[in-house]
Amino acid sequence: MLKGKSTIELFDGVTGKKKDEHINENLVTNAIANMFDLRNELPARGVDLTSILSRITPLYPTYLRGILLWDNTLPNNPDIIIPPPGIKCIGHAGSTYAGTNPLRGTFNENESEVNGNSIRMVWDFATDKVDATIRSVSLTSILGGDRGWMTPWESGTLFRSRVNGGSQSTSTIQYATTSVNTLGATYVYMGELRRGVQYYVADRNDSSITILEQTYVSPESIGIFNTVGTLSNNQPHCTETLYSVASSARFTNLGSCSIIDGNGNLVHVALTGTGGRNARIRTVNLITRSIISDRTITLSEDVRTDAAAFFKGKLYASSTARNSICEFGDNGLFIRSFNTGFTTNNRYTCYGEYLFSSASSGNSLMTDGTNYIVTQAGHDNGTNAAALMNTAGLKPPLCVVLTESSPGNTKQISYLTPFMATINNLSAPVVKNSLNTMKVTYELVQE
Repeated sequence: MLKGKSTIELFDGVTGKKKDEHINENLVTNAIANMFDLRNELPARGVDLTSILSRITPLYPTYLRGILLWDNTLPNNPDIIIPPPGIKCIGHAGSTYAGTNPLRGTFNENESEVNGNSIRMVWDFATDKVDATIRSVSLTSILGGDRGWMTPWESGTLFRSRVNGGSQSTSTIQYATTSVNTLGATYVYMGELRRGVQYYVADRNDSSITILEQTYVSPESIGIFNTVGTLSNNQPHCTETLYSVASSARFTNLGSCSIIDGNGNLVHVALTGTGGRNARIRTVNLITRSIISDRTITLSEDVRTDAAAFFKGKLYASSTARNSICEFGDNGLFIRSFNTGFTTNNRYTCYGEYLFSSASSGNSLMTDGTNYIVTQAGHDNGTNAAALMNTAGLKPPLCVVLTESSPGNTKQISYLTPFMATINNLSAPVVKNSLNTMKVTYELVQE
């Protein structure tokens, strides 16, 4: 069991005299426990569990030596691991740092120590860092402390990273590699929507959507002659079942015009007509294999027809006139443009309360439907940003990254670097300004 407390000290920026001190205890979230909850099905999907465990242990320092500072308090709920929309990251620190980012502090190696079953971690913030009021603190990974949450992108900082240390090699940790190209259709991966059941969908050039369910045997059902854990196709432990759901028009561009929403439903956008202005939005429950909503809106301006998403009542597509991903209301009217020159034909994906997209240049969009950030290449672990999604078999901060070149086939386990390992709501706000330096100390004890 982990127990911890934070100490925030403010010092006069000129004299160095201590002016204030705040000590608060934390709630440990389920982030760390979730990293080891890989579910029974994973061994049957080509995952080397021993390799994963060897790469995420020891937890310290990689996964427990970053700090996130928040402008508001957080719910005292151990299942809250990804920051909820509405809270703003106003400061962060992970590794040693001497740059100009006004939100980022530096790790104080001299005052930090490991002593038996306890850890003392210290980060310093100079007078030009974090001019804000702090109401809560969270431990995170080193990479997450370097990056922050929805904070301006900085070169060399990584928002997500593969659990095998960022290697691009597909011969190491793979979620699964199943090339499903049967019956003349290319199937696009939608996630593990039920435990142990993987879902793929395909447009077969007719007015229906084809659903492919892959069901893997449980470890208890593996016989003495079964071969499991390999990455080859047509594995004997995998059962594939095809279903079809009828509609009155094609589900075009399924790979780049559909997302899985927060309720686990597929939401598809078909952009047709002059300038792609007719947006038909269909929501499909893949588990019950039924269309639960179907409507069409007319957009106020021309858009590219090769990528779109309908998320939290708003439509996202690339405006051809503005040369940018834009947001439209459910009445089709333009709301806002995100970044000139940032368009995409890549897949949008959801992770919890957030929508992600990436451009061919490697730039990435992240939005909660209200706030947003556009980052440059390097948003994940050094390559062009790939589609990000969660599945029923993985819990935050673990997620699945789908490669851009083949979004339906290659899936690798990653983690969101700025997860919240602890929630530490302060008993009183800490007001940091340019007259003060600040020291944040976090002590963890394993009992």
